[in-house]
Amino acid sequence: MRVLWNEIRKIFTWKTLLLLVLVNVVLYFIRIEFYITSFLGGDSVYSYNIAVEMVELYGTHMDEDEFLDFKKIFDEQVKEADLYLQARKEFRDLGIETYEQFRSYNPFNNPNEDLNALHSKVMFEEEVELFWELQERARLIDFHEVKENIPSNVNDKQQRRYEELFADKQYEVYSGIALDNFKEFITNVAIAILFSVVLVISPMILKDRSRQIVALQYTSKKGRNLHKTKILAGIISTFMVITALLVVYFSLYATNNTSMFFEVPINAFIAMGNPTWYNLTFFQYILLCVVAIYVIGFVYGLLAMFFSSIVPNTMTLIGIQIPFVIGLIIFGMNPLLRFIISIGYSQWLAPTIYSGMIVVSAIFIILLWRREKNRDIV
Repeated sequence: MRVLWNEIRKIFTWKTLLLLVLVNVVLYFIRIEFYITSFLGGDSVYSYNIAVEMVELYGTHMDEDEFLDFKKIFDEQVKEADLYLQARKEFRDLGIETYEQFRSYNPFNNPNEDLNALHSKVMFEEEVELFWELQERARLIDFHEVKENIPSNVNDKQQRRYEELFADKQYEVYSGIALDNFKEFITNVAIAILFSVVLVISPMILKDRSRQIVALQYTSKKGRNLHKTKILAGIISTFMVITALLVVYFSLYATNNTSMFFEVPINAFIAMGNPTWYNLTFFQYILLCVVAIYVIGFVYGLLAMFFSSIVPNTMTLIGIQIPFVIGLIIFGMNPLLRFIISIGYSQWLAPTIYSGMIVVSAIFIILLWRREKNRDIV
């Protein structure tokens, strides 16, 4: 146990910890901060407020009677908007006396500079909340009107999944602002964790080799078994890095205040990547993403250990890992995390890729194990 602890301490040097903090601070401000501080920026706050109101009024599922009540609220607000427009002379002069006339105005099909200026004044300068709320409610109602539409480019299996959801009355009715925000947040957190794991684990074996310490260790029977302890130390350190960063980033994410959506089925959100192959709640989807990040982190941690044992220097170590890291970020983040259970991808794509990654990393570690066991010290 003492040897294991010493190996872990060798991984987490003060320089490594300092670099780890620096990398995460930079990545936070470049890739993550926006999804925390700007979550409710602009008109997003109205989508969020209405989504919260819907959950409070109708719960985690919304039937047709409840949606009629939602439309009733919309109709009442339309009457308020009508009175608002009729009370303003500048709108009456332009023939705009109802919300429907205001909403249907299209500056491209029938441009009117005066009306365009008034429209912008109400929406952007005065920021009249009533009109922003009506815009979001109208969007949700319009989407509900075509709730059983199936895209024309789906295959037979996707078609059956749509029909299954419709038969169970599982429709996309809630604003997807919270789910879409989380998908972007967790994807960028995964990128930060991926870089962090590779940064921390990569030098662990190469460092001893470059200092010629391995030759000294292998002069004793206990030293020849030290590679097992190093691998275990690398696995524990990977777990520590992933866990610590998840705690930090989810503490920041908690400020978005999305807990009221945790029990809402993700197939009930109007969101990117929906519907999905499985009937998970928002909270279950969060847990799935956390598990996926751990798998990705452990796989890349094991690969980093293997590469660290075979390359001659730090530059080669960095160069050999770049294609793996960049490849995952560009091609893997969507099917393996952001849209991991989305109907847009094959149902078995993510499980197959994850299984392959685990098998490949396990093979590399077995090769490392045998290589170190049979190593001759010259």
